[in-house]
Amino acid sequence: MRRKLYGGNEIEKMIEIRNLTKTYTAKTGTVTAVDNVSLSVSSGEIFGIVGYSGAGKSSLLRCINLLERPSSGAVLVDGTSVTELNGAELRLVRQKIGMIFQHFCLISQKTVFENVAFALNAARVPRAQITPRVEELLALVGLSDKRNAYPSQLSGGQQQRVAIARALANNPRILLCDEATSALDPTTTKSILELLKSVNRQFNLTIVLITHQMNVVKEICDHVAVMQDGKIIEQGSVYDVFASPSTELAKEFISSVVSFEIPAPILKNCTGPVVKIIFRGPVAGEGVISDMLKRFEVSGNFLHGSIEYIQGQPLGIFIMELKGKQEQIRSAIAYIEGRNVRTEVLAYGI
Repeated sequence: MRRKLYGGNEIEKMIEIRNLTKTYTAKTGTVTAVDNVSLSVSSGEIFGIVGYSGAGKSSLLRCINLLERPSSGAVLVDGTSVTELNGAELRLVRQKIGMIFQHFCLISQKTVFENVAFALNAARVPRAQITPRVEELLALVGLSDKRNAYPSQLSGGQQQRVAIARALANNPRILLCDEATSALDPTTTKSILELLKSVNRQFNLTIVLITHQMNVVKEICDHVAVMQDGKIIEQGSVYDVFASPSTELAKEFISSVVSFEIPAPILKNCTGPVVKIIFRGPVAGEGVISDMLKRFEVSGNFLHGSIEYIQGQPLGIFIMELKGKQEQIRSAIAYIEGRNVRTEVLAYGI
């Protein structure tokens, strides 16, 4: 299987999607849900797929374990072309791919213990091994005291923890998450994301999650793909996409997490150009702006700013009005751009 380099280290491709298309037949004709998509997910990473409803995210995710069979293209899981499998061979591969859903999909008539044990029974695990394995999983997700409770007696977050325990029962190498936090409140969402990060690190579990919440991507993902109308329109590391989004849709999603809208009355009072300044990596902590103001006959008026931490790396975004002679302002902007800083003029003042 091909391998790719990150920071000098070779990382195995756990999932490869090649030219995948999924169409459905509707009364109005053929609907293309996934349109010639190609992407790869490395072993042990958390890969996010973001897009609005109808973008094709769920269809793409379900093609990975063939809950939806692609119309064309190929899906390789750990080097095996699953699109060529059927019957027992496909069931065996699916045992190594866990899945959790937005609405938990627990069996209401079964206890927490029985819901988790269901996956082990389905895989024909010997009965003597089931109880200790279920108890281990319930301890992992923090629900040992709920083993005899029924889903209706649990909160939404607790139900999702049961679903995660069930998905992990057969020691999968991949976990697929279909809008796993969309039905949860922000505090519960954070706790579920922490649990997913924990199992990712503990078991080197490859996680693919789909969401329409960019804050989820920012919090947990290593790489992200942006989907629109069945196509991947942008993808890359989460840090790079946040720092330099290339599509309007990615910018729209990012603005929901990192918003720098300046009120119109403030802009109206600006007489100089209003510039967005984006600092990547270590330079975010350096005094680049103060150096610029000292070197050139330019004054600055800070309007907005913050430093976000994405994948443990700082990303500084500041908006300021620059005042001075045009030549000096141009030289000042050129100077900071030479310090690995990206700028964008948002307005020119009066």
